[in-house]
Amino acid sequence: MTRPAGMNGPARPAPAALAALGVLLLAASTVLELSDTNARAELWAGAGAGATFLLAMVLSPGSDARVLALRARLLVGAGLSALLAVSGLWQLTERSAPRVLLLLIPVCLLFTTAALALREAAHQREVARIRELSSRQAGEEAERRRWVRELHDDTLQELAAVHVLLAGAAAERDPRSGAAITQARDLVGHQIQALRRLISQMRPLALDSLGLSAALEELARHTGDASALDIRVQAPSLPRLPPDAEATIYRIVQEALTNAARHSGARTVDVALRLHGQELEVVVRDDGHGAAGRFTPGHGLTGMRERAEMLGGTLTVTTDGPGTTVRLRVPRPAPAAAPARTLS
Repeated sequence: MTRPAGMNGPARPAPAALAALGVLLLAASTVLELSDTNARAELWAGAGAGATFLLAMVLSPGSDARVLALRARLLVGAGLSALLAVSGLWQLTERSAPRVLLLLIPVCLLFTTAALALREAAHQREVARIRELSSRQAGEEAERRRWVRELHDDTLQELAAVHVLLAGAAAERDPRSGAAITQARDLVGHQIQALRRLISQMRPLALDSLGLSAALEELARHTGDASALDIRVQAPSLPRLPPDAEATIYRIVQEALTNAARHSGARTVDVALRLHGQELEVVVRDDGHGAAGRFTPGHGLTGMRERAEMLGGTLTVTTDGPGTTVRLRVPRPAPAAAPARTLS
């Protein structure tokens, strides 16, 4: 509701204007300190600057990372101003009143509070970044799931029906059309296999229906068949994890296997999932030529680390003997509240 004209209270000073005034007073106090000409003016300029910075901080609304960083800078300005004011007062007493130095205690408190505010602002920025990454990841997985469902339930089923019809027509052994029908049936069969591989890459059905361990074993089979790698998986039967957590861990292992197949020159890869108390560890180790020149942002290492951060974990890539080890450590996710929806 808008107040009628004449009933509005006095407008509050804008924090930006107050901050600018505080900077001017702080600059004046600094000049007086360096020139050592007027201790009283330095005292009042410093005190005025400190009060102005503190007032601007109080009038700065909000609690997001940007506002917290602004408040931290204002606190630093207030601390510097208070330090100059104490210096001016110390000069006024001709440096004969040691009790004046006790005023440095609140100055230290101002700087400490500013440091804590900067730390909190950095934490808020990191939380916001992880939240944005998680939201983007969830959106991508939801889109993959939708496309997989449509491809599986519509396109793949219709291709399978066409394949059956062609097989029936070829069984009639019409010499005029038998060769063409057989060729068409083979083409459809190839497309069905290609579509199944695409569906598995986009969103493996085993991940939704059977869980992470089964999905990783299926991933190892497909990757091994496509690259001639000998991939061995040691994955205990885990409780069903939240779908987003399972998808994130799966994508990290998928990227590690893709890098091993394309860039490592390895012959064997070992994938292991281990539970250590409240921590889940995933290790992908190959016997290739090492990590040098292999993992670059273009090869997905940045994305892998971002996914690990979304789970509150860490990802390291180390050269272990002749090969490379990718190690993911994340806090053990809580079991899923209900089984994930399966695709028929």
